[in-house]
Amino acid sequence: MVPRLPLDRLLYLPADLANVLRLLPQSAAHTQRLEDMSKSIERVADDTGSLKSLEQNMAMVADTTSTLGPMDQRMANIEQAMPTLLEVQQDLARVPDTLEKLNANMERLTRLLDRLMTSLEGLNQGVDSLQQAVGPLGRLVNRLPGRG
Repeated sequence: MVPRLPLDRLLYLPADLANVLRLLPQSAAHTQRLEDMSKSIERVADDTGSLKSLEQNMAMVADTTSTLGPMDQRMANIEQAMPTLLEVQQDLARVPDTLEKLNANMERLTRLLDRLMTSLEGLNQGVDSLQQAVGPLGRLVNRLPGRG
């Protein structure tokens, strides 16, 4: 036996069917959006899978950071030494001038030593002449009575 619908329901049935048919294109668009969302969720799942490698990379960075500590200390030491190094650099910049002055002084000293040597040779000759002149006098003094 076929169930019976009330007459007023039968009258509204074509209108309801027309309303449902009008909603079908919208429903298809919503279905397409749901499929797009599903694909996006799958991509998010794929992207989330790479978080493990990111975690490993971050662990490596953390290990590198522990080796940077001593390097930072060395850099701090260099930074503290910079004023002294700059002073040394300034002193080193004056070295050529100092060497030039030293060279000039050495040349002057060499000339003075040459003159001294010449003077000593003259003195030596004077002493030799004096010795030759005084030699006979010394022999005469040795012959004097009371010497002996």
